[in-house]
Amino acid sequence: MKVRSTDSLENDLKECLTNPHTSQNLTQAVSLAEQIIKFDKNSNYANYALALHELALANRSAPMVDYTKAEQVLKKIINIDPNFIEAYLMLVKIYKEVDKNEEYKILLKANKQFKDHYLIMFDLANLMTFKTGEKEKGVELYAKCVQKLPMVDSAWAALGTAYCFTRQFDMAMKSFDTALAINPENIPSILGKGVVHFENSNFAEARKYYEKALVIDKNSFWGNFNLGLLTLLEGNFLKGLEVFEKRDKDQYLEKYGGKFLPELTKDEIREGSNQEIVVLREQGLGDDVMFSRYLPLFKDLGYKVTYACSPELKDFFELSPDLDDINLTSNIPDIRHFDYRIFLMSLPWILSDKYKKKLNQPLKIDLSRLDDTSLKIPNKIQKVIKSKKLKVGISWSGSPKHMRDFCRSIDLEIFSKIFENTDVEFFVLQKVIKTKEKSFLKKYKNVHNCSDYLDNFIDTANFINKMDIIFSVDTSLVHMAGTMNKTTYLLLPKVPDYRWGLEGNQDWYPSVKALRQKDVDNWSYPLKECQNLLKKSLSSSK
Repeated sequence: MKVRSTDSLENDLKECLTNPHTSQNLTQAVSLAEQIIKFDKNSNYANYALALHELALANRSAPMVDYTKAEQVLKKIINIDPNFIEAYLMLVKIYKEVDKNEEYKILLKANKQFKDHYLIMFDLANLMTFKTGEKEKGVELYAKCVQKLPMVDSAWAALGTAYCFTRQFDMAMKSFDTALAINPENIPSILGKGVVHFENSNFAEARKYYEKALVIDKNSFWGNFNLGLLTLLEGNFLKGLEVFEKRDKDQYLEKYGGKFLPELTKDEIREGSNQEIVVLREQGLGDDVMFSRYLPLFKDLGYKVTYACSPELKDFFELSPDLDDINLTSNIPDIRHFDYRIFLMSLPWILSDKYKKKLNQPLKIDLSRLDDTSLKIPNKIQKVIKSKKLKVGISWSGSPKHMRDFCRSIDLEIFSKIFENTDVEFFVLQKVIKTKEKSFLKKYKNVHNCSDYLDNFIDTANFINKMDIIFSVDTSLVHMAGTMNKTTYLLLPKVPDYRWGLEGNQDWYPSVKALRQKDVDNWSYPLKECQNLLKKSLSSSK
């Protein structure tokens, strides 16, 4: 039998790898790779094919996906040949699933190795824009991508989205229009134009674009997501919940491994049921706190409830007697032995037929369960806390990774106007503070940076409990303070998150009052109101 040369085998392998995602091509690729490895164990293409195979096997092994073997092979390829770009790209895909820090590191390394390669730049720009909070750098990289790919509509759409996140709306519109000139059915650009109108309070125009996207693809995740949030924001609660149910919940299921477990729908709810259900967390910590109020209702209906809450919040939830009969777990549960699964933010929709009115009462918190003995506070701060001065907890910014952080957070120099009242002691209750912000705060003797003493959310709860008032932008601090029934003033942008509505006060937390911008990007009115409230509080305490 004639033995084929390694070059011949490798040429066939390269042909298979042009489309490795079909099972037939991948099987053939693996067979060829195994033959090549016998002659050349360091063959990049052969090792790459084996890595793809390991990756495919890992994805089939749900519920717990293990990419270890594929990762090892890909690292081996990079060590053999640092210029083998396919290995970098595949490694990035793995790290997207399992390790965000490693994803960032490998992309930075690859961008240095393959200077201005559009695939690497695109992935890095995406990471910076949506995950690391480096939105300006993301814009720069996307701009380089469109220079290399001027006729690729998806590149222009991505650039437009990045411009949105840096509030460069005119540039965003130009980018979206360029994408649509190339491809009139580019859904991200159609939705992007809707987002620009949304952020400028042109809600009727925003709705037109969201609906236009759904005409092209009725199952569009972002189309349904954006339309649902807009409908909720406008006050049509039940209709908004119905649309919001079309969001892509499957994206969260991989970590739980249970697509095979049926999802409980509103039509299947039965009173007196003894079935076991698992409620799965999704989205942010504030959502976790806010929507937890619906859990006791399932218990009242007779269900045995397990709640897979955020690990950071488990201790906080244990302060609530409302959750005493609910199994709280901070681990990813093996959901196969449950009867049904439900996602947390689906609860109000599922329960809407049983409870016609929106439930606006948060969980009850038993403050007697709050133990402050583990709280590490320097003596100088303890003395201030024990004083009779007005004590105000503050937070001016949230995570820069949040999609709408560009409009919810306030520049510290602008926020600092409220520090001028020296009769008030302010306590910083946000965990993440920039180095330059720490330096800025040092010039205010009445501002106490407590960020280093917030090791967990119980620490945060202890500080909240010791405050008289909370002033905060829209972060999880508001939800915690509202749940604890602490007087809280929420500073909101002109176009707030859907849950707060467009005008007036909100009714999710009786103790939380909304202070809203009068104009887009102008915080003068809410901050002036904060100053007035401080004066009133001081005068009433005399």
